[in-house]
Amino acid sequence: MRFHAPLLLLALAGTAHAADTVSAGHRVIPDKGEAVAKPMAWRYAMLQTAQQVFDEGAPRQAPGATLSFRLPKVDAASGGNVVELVQAGRRTALPMPSATAFTLVPAGGIAADAEVVVNRHFPPGETNHPNVRVHSPGLPDGVQRMGDLRLACSAQIAMLKTAGLKVRAFFGMAGLFGLDVCEKLEVTKADPPAGKYDTVTIEDGDRRLVQLAGQAVPPTLGDKGWSDEARVSYTLDGHAVQ
Repeated sequence: MRFHAPLLLLALAGTAHAADTVSAGHRVIPDKGEAVAKPMAWRYAMLQTAQQVFDEGAPRQAPGATLSFRLPKVDAASGGNVVELVQAGRRTALPMPSATAFTLVPAGGIAADAEVVVNRHFPPGETNHPNVRVHSPGLPDGVQRMGDLRLACSAQIAMLKTAGLKVRAFFGMAGLFGLDVCEKLEVTKADPPAGKYDTVTIEDGDRRLVQLAGQAVPPTLGDKGWSDEARVSYTLDGHAVQ
């Protein structure tokens, strides 16, 4: 799932400049004012926070689902990506279910200062977080499950709240630390498709909602009228969009 955390934060808070929140990251500008490109890496402990939220919530919200982390701002068609766990000078390749996503290994025996490192750099001037993806088996291509979106959002926000001071300061300024952010997030902002779409459809048993993009307010993830089994899909000119 391409989880758009910056859209989530901007949609709810509306207080941050767009350039400062791309992929839920922050600007990296040294004293002389030039943006720099930093190596793509994160603390393992931060990512493990998302994993713990998933492990606790999956039996109830997404039984049988899997959790992965998508590399931020990396084209899905790109190849050659390598993601490694680095600790005590040792490097261990992490499993990659796709060319742009990785999963964690069990946390037992992993040092507190361990890092997950990618053979890439962030875009100049940015430090971005990976996008949490929860996926239940058996779904057709391009179809999302409401419970997966809800759990991915919870895991993403939990991870962001353990991030650096700038991100935590933003949460504090926006008053988001004590708020269930995901309750207010519109379904179409949780995981919009990579391409354009003109229609979004939500189906839950016999109930079906079809909305034109941008012409109606979609339900939020916290809308209890839609069960975790509800399916969300997008189309463009009648054709499915992934």
